[in-house]
Amino acid sequence: MSDQEESSSTYPRNIRDFQVLSSVKPSEWTEIELQFNHRTMSDLSPWLNEQGTHIHSQIIHELERRGV
Repeated sequence: MSDQEESSSTYPRNIRDFQVLSSVKPSEWTEIELQFNHRTMSDLSPWLNEQGTHIHSQIIHELERRGV
């Protein structure tokens, strides 16, 4: 598998960049955006600062609200 094929299979194509998402409320994110960023932030949680922890908390709350 080439690097290009590998990267396209690990990063969903229909997900907006986090810089774009940071200016949008999590309630406006798609389900796949919420799930992808929750997984990423969970992996990085030991290194998140206060703002990152707050955003991750909002993502978790939105996933729970949607019943995902």
